Amino acid sequence: MFFRKLNWDIIGQRRFWFGLSLAVIAAGVVALFVHHGLRLGLSFTGGSNLDVKFSQSVTETQVRQALAHVSMRHRTGESVQEQQQVDDLVAAIAPLQKDQETVQLATRPGDAQPNDRAIIATQTSISDSTPVYAALDAAGLTVDRAQSQITAVGPSLGQEYLSRSLWAMVIALGLQLLYIAYRFGNQLRYGVLADIKLVHDILVMVGIYAIFDKPADDAFLAALLTVIGWSVMDSIVIFDRIRENTKIMTDTTYHKMVNTSLLQTMTRSVNTLATVLIVLLALFLYGGDTLKDFAFALIVGVTSGAYSSIFIASPLLVIWHDVAERNRAAKRAAAVAVSARPVRAAAASTAPASTAPAQQPRRAQPKVKRPAAPPPRYRRKRDEPASVTPGDGASVGVLTDPDDGADDAADGPPDEG
Repeated sequence: MFFRKLNWDIIGQRRFWFGLSLAVIAAGVVALFVHHGLRLGLSFTGGSNLDVKFSQSVTETQVRQALAHVSMRHRTGESVQEQQQVDDLVAAIAPLQKDQETVQLATRPGDAQPNDRAIIATQTSISDSTPVYAALDAAGLTVDRAQSQITAVGPSLGQEYLSRSLWAMVIALGLQLLYIAYRFGNQLRYGVLADIKLVHDILVMVGIYAIFDKPADDAFLAALLTVIGWSVMDSIVIFDRIRENTKIMTDTTYHKMVNTSLLQTMTRSVNTLATVLIVLLALFLYGGDTLKDFAFALIVGVTSGAYSSIFIASPLLVIWHDVAERNRAAKRAAAVAVSARPVRAAAASTAPASTAPAQQPRRAQPKVKRPAAPPPRYRRKRDEPASVTPGDGASVGVLTDPDDGADDAADGPPDEG
């Protein structure tokens, strides 16, 4: 519950996590160039495998010290042919003296004592193992030649291992992508991001092996496939919590929701990693050479898997979501713009063109003044007396329209009496 209380913005620091991973991978690429590629083990290059049975328990240090004196003990009094065989053997054993090849202690059913066998592997073909047995006898390690044997490993077997391992890796990644996408509601991004983090883990493992110049053999491939199966488990747990919180934390941003999901599941991830590392460290410190190489590869793989699930896959999920949201917003804006075009076109067809010159308003025509009518004149009507004398002695006339005379003339003379 410790990580739940932290105010740690893991998603906001994604540039730092991406840079750390790129730095490790880049260092591995440089180491590959320096060492002329990843140093392959006996399973891929071919060579010789000596199974030496001793009459007593031995240690790896004793065997290596005895092999270091092969060249000194068999140069005096040898023929030219025997001397050439010894020289070839010295060249084959030289990597063992530099701890570049493997010397693994073993015990088989029926052996009287534990660790009374040594499996000596070299990438050079050894045709005669007699000088090796003689050097071991001279060092006080009595060899039981009847139960000892030498086995040649051809490079064609290594090519077969490599091709099958690559096919197994590709098939595993493809099936995981489809299954994860199906289980998360046909959302392809979860499967794609899980495979991206697995490729990240593979690159980190190869880079670390190149930096430490360790041989990649069948144990390395077994560890690689084991990491692919184990590493995806942590990613599934985190992705499932993110999917649950997407439905619950609807009032927060996607960035904050994913960060909260990481803090909620980080305690489980750290505890799981710690329990696995305890066992692997015990194998690495107290196991044989083969177990040490296998444990070393698993230590690198599971650590990288836990790291990438939290600091690589989840930030990539946020980036994927942000890009998808921007694309959807751009599509919606484009759809709105397309739907608005007919409306603007219709409005433009009904409205006057904006580029046409505005019509000048018609100037009002000046009113033509008609000539004023002549003032009315007074006249006497023919049928009325000329004058009426009122009481005050003034004469009164009748006001008539001048056009009345014309009308009377048109009507003819008035009727008589």
